[in-house]
Amino acid sequence: MSKVTHYLRVQDSLSDWVGKATSWLTLGIIGVLLYEVVARYLLNSPTIWGHELSTMLFGSMSILAGSYTLRHQGHVRSDVIYRLMPSRVQAFCDLVIFILAIMVLAVVLHMSIDFAYHSWRIDEFSNRSVWRPPLWPIKAMIPLAIGFFILQCLAELVRAALRLAGISFEDPRVDLNDIEH
Repeated sequence: MSKVTHYLRVQDSLSDWVGKATSWLTLGIIGVLLYEVVARYLLNSPTIWGHELSTMLFGSMSILAGSYTLRHQGHVRSDVIYRLMPSRVQAFCDLVIFILAIMVLAVVLHMSIDFAYHSWRIDEFSNRSVWRPPLWPIKAMIPLAIGFFILQCLAELVRAALRLAGISFEDPRVDLNDIEH
């Protein structure tokens, strides 16, 4: 196995792991909302934390799923036009897009680290409910998710550069497990 294939395999595995771990937040959201519905409508005793906690879990799940979605090519793009292009033109477009994406994400990562750090430093709490949970854990998910997304963008950039250069490589994305799903 070449070093490039090994790198792509490791990065794709990381994005898969993050996506699968993140998917478990769905059960947390369902559990919180189910508890809230039972407490509110059957026990006539609504919680002060249910809505806000489910919102925080959903926000975390949504942003952390980005690298998994990119790994499985699930983000929106104009495939109608893209598929009409020759392979090398597709690779060039991908190369430009991923270079721009990494540049923008690097700026957003820097800003999100400051955002999360400031929240942690001042021990910020939510003012949306009387529950008042700390906000730094949810804000810390933003730079974490962006970091994972940048790592997957780098893997996609490598793929695009190799395709554009006409260098054949074993893409671990194309294996039997992906074909079956």
